Amino acid sequence: MPVLYDMEFAAGGLLVAYRASAEPQELTIEVETAGTAEFPMSVASLRALIEAINRGAAGGAVFDPLLGAAERIDGPWEAEGVLGPAYRWRLRVAGVAPLFLRNVVEELRRAGADHPVTRMSLVGTLPLDGGELSVREGLVRSWLDDRSTYLEAWPHREFPVDVEPTDHVANLRVELAASITPGIRVELEAMSVWWLNFIRNYVSEDGLEVIMNPSKTLPTFGSSRTEFRAHYAELPYKRAPARALLENLLYRFHRRVAPIARVALKL
Repeated sequence: MPVLYDMEFAAGGLLVAYRASAEPQELTIEVETAGTAEFPMSVASLRALIEAINRGAAGGAVFDPLLGAAERIDGPWEAEGVLGPAYRWRLRVAGVAPLFLRNVVEELRRAGADHPVTRMSLVGTLPLDGGELSVREGLVRSWLDDRSTYLEAWPHREFPVDVEPTDHVANLRVELAASITPGIRVELEAMSVWWLNFIRNYVSEDGLEVIMNPSKTLPTFGSSRTEFRAHYAELPYKRAPARALLENLLYRFHRRVAPIARVALKL
């Protein structure tokens, strides 16, 4: 049984046909829900997934975080259709690991807001070939039932990361190779908040579902000339996969925004 709520549709209403690739392909997402939503949760969830891909959070150990790219081709976004009860989007994606489909399914289960999903389909344009990058719904269902299988860290890190284990709080300290400009500070703060959105469907260390409390989990920030700090008074998610995803975000930041000299994590 899936570990999260509102996942009953996965037993018989989930269809997946996807072969991951570093090259762009189209991914068609269809979601049907039991009723019309009162607010556009579907758009918020899709935005979070697109942002995750574009920030390097979807490649895991399979694809370099720099390869992650996603854009919406069509589908409900700003006006008609955002409340359902049925949704159909086409995305252009690249560098999205098969295991990220777990994140997609668990996030889009929220699409109907108070109305549960009854059917979901994720179909890419590349033909399946039976290799490790090809995935069908049976494999995705096994991930949804697993409290330990999440995206891994990209193994080719280019800066040291010192880790001190903690139970419920978390601290991130990023030392840059040059001065922190106002623009870089904004990027670091945005990454620190988006990280929470990207792991919000992860279970706790005990394997239980987490209900996020923004007043406790949103970070506070500090910085000096070359050092940025984010403090999370409560971070109840499973530590190892949360750390792996953060490391991938930091790697992409390091290569695309500003070079990182060192990272220290209490997590």
